[in-house]
Amino acid sequence: MQSSTAAPLSGQASASSTVSGIPKLTDLEEAKLEQMRAAQWETKDVLSGVMKRFGAPIRYAFAYGSGVYKQAGYGGSNKPMIDVIFAVSHPDHWHALNIGQNRSHYSFMGTLGSNAVTFVQERLGAGVYYNPFVEIDGVMIKYGVVSIDTLSSDLLNWDTLYLAGRMHKPTLTLRRDPLMRITKQVNLTHAVRAALLMLPKNFTSEELFQTIASLSFSGDFRMKIGGENPQKVQNIVEAQMPLFKSRYGSIIEGLPNLEYIGQDLLQQDMGPTARAAMVRKMPNNFYDSLVKQGRKSGIRLPPGLGAEAVNTERLVTLENISGLTTKAIETIVARPALTQSVKGILSSGLTKSVAYMYSKNSKYRSANEQN
Repeated sequence: MQSSTAAPLSGQASASSTVSGIPKLTDLEEAKLEQMRAAQWETKDVLSGVMKRFGAPIRYAFAYGSGVYKQAGYGGSNKPMIDVIFAVSHPDHWHALNIGQNRSHYSFMGTLGSNAVTFVQERLGAGVYYNPFVEIDGVMIKYGVVSIDTLSSDLLNWDTLYLAGRMHKPTLTLRRDPLMRITKQVNLTHAVRAALLMLPKNFTSEELFQTIASLSFSGDFRMKIGGENPQKVQNIVEAQMPLFKSRYGSIIEGLPNLEYIGQDLLQQDMGPTARAAMVRKMPNNFYDSLVKQGRKSGIRLPPGLGAEAVNTERLVTLENISGLTTKAIETIVARPALTQSVKGILSSGLTKSVAYMYSKNSKYRSANEQN
């Protein structure tokens, strides 16, 4: 998938005046945000009831996707399935309890026992085990189970960007955990920094958030075969702009190389020293991937930890640093996204997997018909 970034803004590249702090939301955005938060509380209340149906201990939980937050371009009266993630301390123990209580949620894998389920969860894909099309108290959900350690590591280190990328977009926290509050903020800061490498000096807040939202779709094979709506990134940001501004406001304000120069216009420091320092604060997995892409393009980059300062300053001065960044992220995303989808046949069973893929493909066809 191509990065959802835009060309430099014509007529605005010379803007130099700054705005003190983060611009306030417009009256219309404030009204939309209040509506979204009211809907959040309603959804959270419903899902809190659903979570009480699980006897196995859940340490942290959140919901995400079009089942929670409205996306532009979607109509109709049918409510989409709600995606939920349960982060647990001990997956094997959790599945043992849940299979005993909710055997019908599992495919044939449930018959093989919790050890087999946990093996598939942690050894294949991105470390998540999904049970889709589960109806509880009239609510259709797809819940994924992940080790809290796997989730934390992905947020901090971008091991796969599978869940970290989903958490770049607005999510609804259902159960809090002190550790996750910190790691979530680190992940969002990583996302802003990666986006800055893909953007020009001046850009709009919409361009920033579209770039951030596109990160987890880069390299995802589903975007190429009709498994996802091709307008998904645009639809997410268009409908959820107030939530993005609320989510990223404090992070933008805290970055020394980024500032608002208008209501919806930002400017970043394009100096090599500032940008190189920014890259060195990114996860090692991203840095290693970026260096590999630089070497593939013919740039001489020495190996070793001591070479980070030299390598980052060389990389950020390249004209194609945006493209290299996109490729680096695609490399991180591609394999886990593919293997996680293949794993779905095991965790969901063939019938549910086909139904899920048909649902996704229908959205793809519907989007193409509208364009």
